Amino acid sequence: MTDQNSEQPVSSSDSSDSAVLPSGATIKADSDSAKPGSATVSRRALLAGIGVSAVAGLAVGAGVAAPIAYHRGKSAAGTGAGEKRHINLVFGGDVCDAPAIVAKEKGFFADAGLDVSLHRTVGDEDIKAAVGSGQYDAASGIFYSWLKPVEQGQNVKFVAGLHGGCLRLVVLKNSKFTKIDNLKGATIGVPSMHSSATMFFSMDLLDAGINPLPEAKQVTWKVMDNSVLGDALKRGQVDAIATSDPIAYWPIHDGSAVELANNMSGKKAQDFCCCTAINGDIIKNEPDVARRLVETWCKGSRYVNGHEAEVAKIEVDGKYVATGDAKLVETFLKNYSWKPSVTKLKSSLLPGIIKFKKTGYLDSSDDPKKLADTAFTTLGFTW
Repeated sequence: MTDQNSEQPVSSSDSSDSAVLPSGATIKADSDSAKPGSATVSRRALLAGIGVSAVAGLAVGAGVAAPIAYHRGKSAAGTGAGEKRHINLVFGGDVCDAPAIVAKEKGFFADAGLDVSLHRTVGDEDIKAAVGSGQYDAASGIFYSWLKPVEQGQNVKFVAGLHGGCLRLVVLKNSKFTKIDNLKGATIGVPSMHSSATMFFSMDLLDAGINPLPEAKQVTWKVMDNSVLGDALKRGQVDAIATSDPIAYWPIHDGSAVELANNMSGKKAQDFCCCTAINGDIIKNEPDVARRLVETWCKGSRYVNGHEAEVAKIEVDGKYVATGDAKLVETFLKNYSWKPSVTKLKSSLLPGIIKFKKTGYLDSSDDPKKLADTAFTTLGFTW
Protein backbone atom coordinates (compact mmCIF):
# COMPACT_ATOMS: atom_id res chain seq x y z
CA MET A 1 0.00 0.00 0.00
CA THR A 2 1.25 3.46 -0.87
CA ASP A 3 1.92 5.86 1.99
CA GLN A 4 -0.67 8.67 1.73
CA ASN A 5 2.07 11.20 2.39
CA SER A 6 4.29 10.02 -0.45
CA GLU A 7 4.18 11.59 -3.85
CA GLN A 8 1.99 10.10 -6.51
CA PRO A 9 2.80 9.83 -10.23
CA VAL A 10 1.32 12.50 -12.48
CA SER A 11 -2.10 11.19 -13.41
CA SER A 12 -3.70 11.26 -16.84
CA SER A 13 -6.92 10.17 -18.44
CA ASP A 14 -4.83 8.90 -21.35
CA SER A 15 -1.09 9.00 -20.75
CA SER A 16 -0.47 9.49 -24.45
CA ASP A 17 -2.34 12.74 -24.78
CA SER A 18 -2.97 14.41 -21.43
CA ALA A 19 -1.49 15.07 -18.03
CA VAL A 20 -2.62 16.54 -14.72
CA LEU A 21 -0.72 19.43 -13.14
CA PRO A 22 -0.29 19.69 -9.36
CA SER A 23 -3.18 22.15 -9.49
CA GLY A 24 -5.46 19.43 -10.83
CA ALA A 25 -5.71 21.01 -14.29
CA THR A 26 -5.62 18.62 -17.25
CA ILE A 27 -3.23 19.60 -20.02
CA LYS A 28 -3.74 18.12 -23.47
CA ALA A 29 -0.69 17.28 -25.57
CA ASP A 30 -0.38 18.09 -29.23
CA SER A 31 3.00 16.48 -29.87
CA ASP A 32 6.34 15.95 -28.20
CA SER A 33 7.19 19.58 -28.80
CA ALA A 34 5.12 22.72 -28.63
CA LYS A 35 4.00 23.95 -32.04
CA PRO A 36 4.45 27.64 -32.71
CA GLY A 37 1.08 29.35 -32.62
CA SER A 38 -0.66 26.23 -31.33
CA ALA A 39 -3.61 26.71 -29.00
CA THR A 40 -2.35 23.85 -26.84
CA VAL A 41 0.92 23.35 -25.00
CA SER A 42 2.79 20.12 -25.42
CA ARG A 43 3.00 17.52 -22.69
CA ARG A 44 6.78 17.66 -22.81
CA ALA A 45 6.88 21.44 -22.53
CA LEU A 46 4.58 21.46 -19.51
CA LEU A 47 5.87 18.35 -17.75
CA ALA A 48 9.57 19.10 -18.12
CA GLY A 49 10.62 19.53 -14.53
CA ILE A 50 7.10 19.51 -13.07
CA GLY A 51 7.19 17.91 -9.63
CA VAL A 52 4.58 15.24 -8.97
CA SER A 53 1.95 15.90 -6.35
CA ALA A 54 -1.27 14.72 -4.85
CA VAL A 55 -4.15 16.68 -6.35
CA ALA A 56 -5.77 18.97 -3.84
CA GLY A 57 -9.32 20.25 -3.67
CA LEU A 58 -10.35 23.42 -5.45
CA ALA A 59 -12.02 26.42 -3.86
CA VAL A 60 -14.38 28.63 -5.82
CA GLY A 61 -13.35 32.27 -5.96
CA ALA A 62 -14.06 35.14 -8.31
CA GLY A 63 -16.33 32.89 -10.32
CA VAL A 64 -13.70 30.22 -10.99
CA ALA A 65 -12.30 27.21 -9.19
CA ALA A 66 -9.10 28.24 -7.44
CA PRO A 67 -6.29 26.06 -6.08
CA ILE A 68 -5.87 26.49 -2.35
CA ALA A 69 -3.13 24.10 -1.30
CA TYR A 70 -0.89 21.35 -2.58
CA HIS A 71 1.19 19.14 -0.31
CA ARG A 72 4.10 17.21 -1.77
CA GLY A 73 4.91 15.51 1.51
CA LYS A 74 8.00 13.28 1.44
CA SER A 75 10.21 12.87 -1.58
CA ALA A 76 9.42 10.11 -4.03
CA ALA A 77 10.77 6.71 -3.07
CA GLY A 78 14.22 5.99 -4.39
CA THR A 79 15.40 9.57 -4.69
CA GLY A 80 17.22 9.55 -1.40
CA ALA A 81 16.46 13.23 -1.10
CA GLY A 82 14.79 13.05 2.30
CA GLU A 83 11.81 15.08 3.41
CA LYS A 84 11.33 18.50 1.85
CA ARG A 85 10.92 21.68 3.90
CA HIS A 86 7.25 22.64 3.78
CA ILE A 87 6.49 26.27 2.91
CA ASN A 88 3.07 27.96 2.96
CA LEU A 89 3.04 30.65 0.28
CA VAL A 90 -0.01 32.85 -0.21
CA PHE A 91 -1.08 34.43 -3.51
CA GLY A 92 -3.92 36.69 -4.63
CA GLY A 93 -5.12 35.18 -7.89
CA ASP A 94 -3.51 37.85 -10.06
CA VAL A 95 -1.81 37.30 -13.42
CA CYS A 96 1.42 38.61 -11.89
CA ASP A 97 1.51 35.70 -9.41
CA ALA A 98 3.16 33.79 -12.27
CA PRO A 99 6.63 33.45 -10.63
CA ALA A 100 5.34 31.36 -7.71
CA ILE A 101 2.93 29.43 -9.93
CA VAL A 102 5.67 28.60 -12.43
CA ALA A 103 8.10 27.62 -9.68
CA LYS A 104 5.43 25.30 -8.28
CA GLU A 105 4.17 23.78 -11.51
CA LYS A 106 7.56 23.43 -13.18
CA GLY A 107 9.07 21.80 -10.11
CA PHE A 108 11.63 24.52 -9.31
CA PHE A 109 10.62 24.60 -5.65
CA ALA A 110 10.66 20.81 -5.38
CA ASP A 111 14.07 20.57 -7.04
CA ALA A 112 15.38 22.92 -4.33
CA GLY A 113 14.04 20.66 -1.58
CA LEU A 114 10.98 22.80 -0.86
CA ASP A 115 7.44 21.44 -0.48
CA VAL A 116 5.51 24.61 -1.32
CA SER A 117 1.77 24.86 -0.77
CA LEU A 118 0.05 27.71 -2.60
CA HIS A 119 -2.85 29.26 -0.69
CA ARG A 120 -5.21 31.71 -2.32
CA THR A 121 -6.23 34.76 -0.29
CA VAL A 122 -9.76 34.97 0.98
CA GLY A 123 -11.63 38.30 0.89
CA ASP A 124 -10.00 41.05 2.93
CA GLU A 125 -7.64 38.63 4.66
CA ASP A 126 -4.77 40.44 6.42
CA ILE A 127 -1.88 38.76 4.64
CA LYS A 128 0.71 41.00 6.27
CA ALA A 129 -0.26 39.87 9.77
CA ALA A 130 -0.55 36.27 8.61
CA VAL A 131 3.00 36.25 7.21
CA GLY A 132 4.34 38.18 10.19
CA SER A 133 2.83 35.69 12.63
CA GLY A 134 3.98 32.64 10.67
CA GLN A 135 0.52 31.49 9.61
CA TYR A 136 1.97 31.81 6.11
CA ASP A 137 5.68 31.73 5.41
CA ALA A 138 5.78 34.09 2.45
CA ALA A 139 3.78 36.26 0.08
CA SER A 140 4.37 38.76 -2.69
CA GLY A 141 3.23 42.34 -3.11
CA ILE A 142 4.42 45.89 -3.70
CA PHE A 143 6.70 46.89 -0.83
CA TYR A 144 4.72 50.08 -0.12
CA SER A 145 1.81 47.99 1.15
CA TRP A 146 4.08 46.19 3.65
CA LEU A 147 5.75 49.26 5.14
CA LYS A 148 3.09 50.12 7.73
CA PRO A 149 2.86 46.52 9.04
CA VAL A 150 6.66 46.37 9.33
CA GLU A 151 6.65 49.76 11.07
CA GLN A 152 4.13 48.31 13.55
CA GLY A 153 6.34 45.32 14.27
CA GLN A 154 5.24 42.64 11.82
CA ASN A 155 8.05 40.11 11.54
CA VAL A 156 8.55 40.31 7.77
CA LYS A 157 11.55 40.93 5.50
CA PHE A 158 11.72 41.85 1.80
CA VAL A 159 14.45 40.20 -0.23
CA ALA A 160 13.97 40.38 -4.01
CA GLY A 161 11.88 42.27 -6.53
CA LEU A 162 9.96 39.84 -8.76
CA HIS A 163 8.50 41.80 -11.68
CA GLY A 164 7.31 45.17 -12.89
CA GLY A 165 3.75 46.12 -13.80
CA CYS A 166 0.18 45.00 -12.97
CA LEU A 167 -1.65 47.82 -11.10
CA ARG A 168 -4.27 50.10 -12.72
CA LEU A 169 -6.55 52.96 -11.68
CA VAL A 170 -9.69 52.84 -13.86
CA VAL A 171 -12.81 54.99 -14.43
CA LEU A 172 -15.80 54.72 -16.77
CA LYS A 173 -15.48 56.28 -20.22
CA ASN A 174 -18.11 58.92 -19.52
CA SER A 175 -16.85 59.70 -16.00
CA LYS A 176 -16.50 63.27 -14.83
CA PHE A 177 -13.21 62.14 -13.32
CA THR A 178 -10.97 62.47 -16.34
CA LYS A 179 -7.60 62.59 -14.61
CA ILE A 180 -6.10 61.94 -11.22
CA ASP A 181 -5.95 65.67 -10.50
CA ASN A 182 -9.76 65.89 -10.26
CA LEU A 183 -10.40 62.74 -8.23
CA LYS A 184 -11.12 64.80 -5.13
CA GLY A 185 -14.51 63.66 -3.80
CA ALA A 186 -14.40 60.36 -5.70
CA THR A 187 -15.25 56.96 -4.27
CA ILE A 188 -12.55 54.47 -5.21
CA GLY A 189 -13.18 50.74 -5.02
CA VAL A 190 -10.26 48.68 -3.73
CA PRO A 191 -9.82 45.04 -2.62
CA SER A 192 -8.52 46.16 0.78
CA MET A 193 -7.23 49.24 2.56
CA HIS A 194 -3.75 47.71 2.69
CA SER A 195 -3.67 46.46 -0.90
CA SER A 196 -0.81 47.23 -3.28
CA ALA A 197 -3.07 49.41 -5.45
CA THR A 198 -4.39 51.45 -2.50
CA MET A 199 -0.89 52.23 -1.31
CA PHE A 200 0.61 52.92 -4.74
CA PHE A 201 -2.12 55.21 -6.07
CA SER A 202 -2.21 57.09 -2.76
CA MET A 203 1.10 58.57 -3.88
CA ASP A 204 -0.45 59.67 -7.19
CA LEU A 205 -3.29 61.32 -5.28
CA LEU A 206 -0.81 63.09 -3.05
CA ASP A 207 1.05 64.44 -6.09
CA ALA A 208 -2.30 65.77 -7.34
CA GLY A 209 -2.81 67.69 -4.10
CA ILE A 210 -5.35 65.22 -2.70
CA ASN A 211 -4.91 63.82 0.80
CA PRO A 212 -5.35 60.04 0.45
CA LEU A 213 -5.88 59.29 4.14
CA PRO A 214 -9.41 58.03 4.90
CA GLU A 215 -9.82 60.46 7.78
CA ALA A 216 -9.14 63.41 5.46
CA LYS A 217 -12.29 62.48 3.50
CA GLN A 218 -10.96 63.96 0.27
CA VAL A 219 -11.50 60.57 -1.36
CA THR A 220 -13.53 57.62 -0.10
CA TRP A 221 -11.89 54.21 -0.28
CA LYS A 222 -14.58 51.54 -0.59
CA VAL A 223 -13.40 48.03 0.20
CA MET A 224 -15.10 45.37 -1.94
CA ASP A 225 -14.40 41.81 -2.98
CA ASN A 226 -11.88 42.03 -5.80
CA SER A 227 -14.04 39.95 -8.13
CA VAL A 228 -16.92 42.48 -8.11
CA LEU A 229 -14.93 45.69 -8.56
CA GLY A 230 -15.53 45.88 -12.30
CA ASP A 231 -19.28 45.40 -11.93
CA ALA A 232 -19.38 47.95 -9.11
CA LEU A 233 -17.76 50.50 -11.41
CA LYS A 234 -20.28 49.86 -14.19
CA ARG A 235 -23.22 50.12 -11.77
CA GLY A 236 -22.05 53.43 -10.39
CA GLN A 237 -21.38 52.07 -6.90
CA VAL A 238 -17.88 53.55 -7.15
CA ASP A 239 -16.35 56.26 -9.33
CA ALA A 240 -13.08 54.44 -9.90
CA ILE A 241 -11.40 51.15 -9.09
CA ALA A 242 -7.77 50.51 -8.18
CA THR A 243 -6.53 46.94 -8.32
CA SER A 244 -4.37 44.51 -10.28
CA ASP A 245 -4.82 42.50 -13.46
CA PRO A 246 -6.89 40.75 -14.65
CA ILE A 247 -9.67 42.39 -12.59
CA ALA A 248 -8.41 45.93 -13.27
CA TYR A 249 -8.36 45.38 -17.01
CA TRP A 250 -11.78 43.79 -17.57
CA PRO A 251 -13.78 47.05 -17.83
CA ILE A 252 -11.15 48.39 -20.25
CA HIS A 253 -11.22 45.17 -22.25
CA ASP A 254 -15.01 45.32 -22.74
CA GLY A 255 -14.87 48.98 -23.76
CA SER A 256 -16.72 50.47 -20.79
CA ALA A 257 -13.78 52.06 -18.99
CA VAL A 258 -10.47 53.82 -19.42
CA GLU A 259 -7.27 53.85 -17.43
CA LEU A 260 -6.25 56.97 -15.52
CA ALA A 261 -2.93 55.60 -14.29
CA ASN A 262 -0.84 52.48 -13.85
CA ASN A 263 2.45 51.58 -12.20
CA MET A 264 4.14 50.65 -15.47
CA SER A 265 4.69 54.10 -16.96
CA GLY A 266 5.10 57.76 -16.04
CA LYS A 267 7.28 59.34 -13.39
CA LYS A 268 6.30 56.76 -10.78
CA ALA A 269 7.01 53.73 -12.98
CA GLN A 270 8.40 51.00 -10.74
CA ASP A 271 11.16 48.51 -11.41
CA PHE A 272 9.10 46.16 -9.28
CA CYS A 273 5.44 45.84 -8.52
CA CYS A 274 5.78 42.70 -6.43
CA CYS A 275 8.61 41.63 -4.16
CA THR A 276 9.21 38.58 -1.97
CA ALA A 277 8.04 39.09 1.62
CA ILE A 278 9.17 36.33 3.98
CA ASN A 279 8.51 35.61 7.64
CA GLY A 280 11.40 36.97 9.69
CA ASP A 281 11.91 33.78 11.71
CA ILE A 282 12.73 31.85 8.54
CA ILE A 283 15.19 34.58 7.52
CA LYS A 284 16.83 34.47 10.95
CA ASN A 285 16.72 30.77 11.83
CA GLU A 286 16.73 29.08 8.41
CA PRO A 287 18.64 31.37 6.04
CA ASP A 288 19.44 28.47 3.71
CA VAL A 289 15.72 27.71 3.34
CA ALA A 290 15.03 31.40 2.73
CA ARG A 291 17.76 31.57 0.09
CA ARG A 292 16.44 28.52 -1.75
CA LEU A 293 12.93 29.96 -1.64
CA VAL A 294 14.03 33.31 -3.09
CA GLU A 295 16.27 31.72 -5.73
CA THR A 296 13.57 29.42 -7.06
CA TRP A 297 10.83 32.05 -6.81
CA CYS A 298 12.98 34.35 -8.94
CA LYS A 299 13.81 31.48 -11.28
CA GLY A 300 10.05 31.26 -11.86
CA SER A 301 10.00 34.97 -12.70
CA ARG A 302 12.86 34.68 -15.20
CA TYR A 303 11.16 31.71 -16.84
CA VAL A 304 8.10 33.79 -17.75
CA ASN A 305 10.13 35.93 -20.14
CA GLY A 306 10.00 34.11 -23.48
CA HIS A 307 7.49 31.50 -22.26
CA GLU A 308 4.43 33.73 -21.89
CA ALA A 309 2.09 31.49 -23.89
CA GLU A 310 3.02 28.43 -21.85
CA VAL A 311 2.74 30.28 -18.55
CA ALA A 312 -0.63 31.77 -19.53
CA LYS A 313 -1.85 28.25 -20.28
CA ILE A 314 -0.65 27.03 -16.90
CA GLU A 315 -2.36 29.92 -15.07
CA VAL A 316 -5.66 29.48 -16.90
CA ASP A 317 -5.83 25.67 -16.94
CA GLY A 318 -4.76 25.54 -13.30
CA LYS A 319 -7.55 27.99 -12.34
CA TYR A 320 -5.03 30.31 -10.78
CA VAL A 321 -6.49 33.48 -12.33
CA ALA A 322 -10.00 34.89 -12.61
CA THR A 323 -10.22 34.52 -16.38
CA GLY A 324 -10.32 31.71 -18.88
CA ASP A 325 -8.81 33.83 -21.65
CA ALA A 326 -5.26 32.52 -22.07
CA LYS A 327 -4.51 34.95 -24.91
CA LEU A 328 -5.38 37.92 -22.69
CA VAL A 329 -3.23 36.54 -19.88
CA GLU A 330 -0.39 36.07 -22.35
CA THR A 331 -0.74 39.73 -23.38
CA PHE A 332 -0.48 40.85 -19.74
CA LEU A 333 2.60 38.71 -19.17
CA LYS A 334 4.30 40.17 -22.25
CA ASN A 335 3.63 43.71 -20.99
CA TYR A 336 5.25 43.14 -17.60
CA SER A 337 8.99 43.01 -16.94
CA TRP A 338 10.54 39.80 -15.62
CA LYS A 339 13.98 40.76 -14.34
CA PRO A 340 14.04 39.88 -10.63
CA SER A 341 16.73 41.52 -8.55
CA VAL A 342 17.79 41.93 -4.94
CA THR A 343 20.14 44.86 -5.50
CA LYS A 344 17.66 46.90 -7.56
CA LEU A 345 14.98 46.44 -4.90
CA LYS A 346 17.49 47.56 -2.26
CA SER A 347 18.35 50.71 -4.22
CA SER A 348 14.68 51.65 -4.69
CA LEU A 349 13.63 50.99 -1.10
CA LEU A 350 14.92 54.10 0.71
CA PRO A 351 13.71 56.64 -1.90
CA GLY A 352 10.41 54.77 -2.01
CA ILE A 353 9.97 55.00 1.75
CA ILE A 354 10.80 58.71 1.75
CA LYS A 355 8.19 59.26 -0.98
CA PHE A 356 5.57 57.04 0.67
CA LYS A 357 6.02 58.67 4.06
CA LYS A 358 4.55 61.87 2.60
CA THR A 359 1.16 60.16 2.20
CA GLY A 360 0.71 60.13 5.97
CA TYR A 361 0.29 56.36 6.25
CA LEU A 362 3.58 56.07 8.13
CA ASP A 363 4.36 57.63 11.50
CA SER A 364 5.84 61.11 11.08
CA SER A 365 8.67 60.21 13.47
CA ASP A 366 9.84 57.25 11.37
CA ASP A 367 13.44 57.24 10.23
CA PRO A 368 13.23 56.03 6.58
CA LYS A 369 16.73 54.50 6.65
CA LYS A 370 16.00 52.62 9.85
CA LEU A 371 12.71 51.34 8.42
CA ALA A 372 14.51 50.25 5.23
CA ASP A 373 17.09 48.35 7.29
CA THR A 374 14.33 46.73 9.34
CA ALA A 375 12.29 45.73 6.30
CA PHE A 376 15.03 44.44 4.00
CA THR A 377 17.82 41.89 3.78
CA THR A 378 19.92 40.71 0.84
CA LEU A 379 20.49 37.22 2.29
CA GLY A 380 23.91 37.58 0.68
CA PHE A 381 22.59 37.83 -2.89
CA THR A 382 24.42 40.19 -5.23
CA TRP A 383 22.19 40.04 -8.33
